[in-house]
Amino acid sequence: MRFPSPLAIPFAMKKRIAIQDLRPGMYIAGMDQSWFQTPFLRHKWLVKRDDEITLLRSYGIQAVLIDTEKGCDVPVTCSVQESSAAPAVSEEPLAPPIFDPGPNPEDIEAARLLRAEAISTLDLFFRQLEAPSPQHLIEVRSVVSTLLDGLLEHQAAMVSLIQMRRFDANLATHGVDTSVLAMAMGKEFGCEPSQLKLLGLAAMVHDIGQLRLPLNLLRKVQPYSPKDHKLIQAHCDMGEAILNQFRDFPQESKRMVLQHHERLDGSGYPKGLQGRDISELTQILSIADTYDAQISGRCSQPPVPPARALSELYRAAVAGQYATSLVQRLIHLLGVYPIGSLVRLNTGEQAVVVWVHSHSRLTPTIKLLKNASGQPYDDQEIIDLASQTNNGTLRSIQESIDPHEAGWDMGKILASLW
Repeated sequence: MRFPSPLAIPFAMKKRIAIQDLRPGMYIAGMDQSWFQTPFLRHKWLVKRDDEITLLRSYGIQAVLIDTEKGCDVPVTCSVQESSAAPAVSEEPLAPPIFDPGPNPEDIEAARLLRAEAISTLDLFFRQLEAPSPQHLIEVRSVVSTLLDGLLEHQAAMVSLIQMRRFDANLATHGVDTSVLAMAMGKEFGCEPSQLKLLGLAAMVHDIGQLRLPLNLLRKVQPYSPKDHKLIQAHCDMGEAILNQFRDFPQESKRMVLQHHERLDGSGYPKGLQGRDISELTQILSIADTYDAQISGRCSQPPVPPARALSELYRAAVAGQYATSLVQRLIHLLGVYPIGSLVRLNTGEQAVVVWVHSHSRLTPTIKLLKNASGQPYDDQEIIDLASQTNNGTLRSIQESIDPHEAGWDMGKILASLW
């Protein structure tokens, strides 16, 4: 089955300059290091002061991309702060790495530990709700801060681990993964640290109201009846009621929990809010929740392939349910074919996506699974589609395919990736 690809995000004119040529008034659009390894939460911004440049140098940044449509070109003709004209620079784009193998084993292990500890803490918090304590909330907020710190250091690994999960309806797991994804989206969108913590906390407990629903309803595999849907929709109000037991729970986070099923076109619940009545942070949470629920399978809905989940989100955004710009941010974060996507190549071979490049979202690294005749490979070769040469077969992704229809056990495939 072919899933239509979401539209690509347009990029403005950019040029590469050396860090010593960077001046206030220029707009940074990229760096020669992963942006989450710098002290800046935003990876695109207008440089206003010389001390920002000094800080970049101190973190080993040697070259940056500037966007000449959003800031000064070279030689500098405008400035926020007095500075001398910059020398001439190369106009070639910042060269991508020859091979981007993904996070190293240490990053993966650190991300696994962070995620496991967060899930354990959140699961304990949920089980202690019969006797709520301020200390329990303090522990959950501490987990959010730890996850945010982890995103700064191991974002690629942490976001990638979300793609590894399938067939897991555990409420704590869904809460932690939604929190990681929402905060990563918020960082991509340029949110401040204080906003990210509010967003991460809301995402962590956004489905807490489901703890008040009948267990047989949550485990139901048959399609929901109208009565079932009405009960499910009550979990937003129930969640707000539970959180009201915690005097120090932030009001903005509580509002996000109540509204995470609202949609911009008014088709959501519980109040049918529209447009500006739904904050951007709530919209980010809604998108992260929907994506994670789709790829992992929730309630009576089976899991769907990552590429299909993104396609459905994009179509819903075009229809008016979500902000298109926010869904595009998610696509930019995960790639059109996210990690764990089963794909068919132009050669007829089947493969699974094992890594998505930050510099080339349409040409990820893949692991070959079957040849064009449908026979499994004994030696499952890993190929970086972005680093192919003309010396051999040039492979490209033709379409995303449904693993169920193709007869694959994605649980086993994903478990073997890292």
